[in-house]
Amino acid sequence: MDYAKMRAIAAELGAYSEQLEGSWSVEIGPSGPVLAMKCPSKRHEGTVRRICKQLDAQLPLTHPGHICANGPEIEHPAIGRMRRPDAVVIPEATLDEEGLAVDATQVLAAVEIVSPSN
Repeated sequence: MDYAKMRAIAAELGAYSEQLEGSWSVEIGPSGPVLAMKCPSKRHEGTVRRICKQLDAQLPLTHPGHICANGPEIEHPAIGRMRRPDAVVIPEATLDEEGLAVDATQVLAAVEIVSPSN
């Protein structure tokens, strides 16, 4: 399946998920679009925040113009993938560009927090 079609299906799943109870996220993996329920705990969100703060404190010295952000979709159409990691290190300017997702080639690091219960 071509990426444009997978992206359209992902958009439909995203719209559908807004009607569902709970917190849902759509990603595009090796098998195509996936709708998955996210139940981030306060501890999970606190961990993400602390990691972002720690990285943001270091980035001006190591990679000026970059930030650690949580939430943006990361997309790589050439390999047919779209993910939403817990945190990513990206050029701050990418958040001012048009579109819904950040180009994966702009990502310096991606962080995914996994709890022992997962």
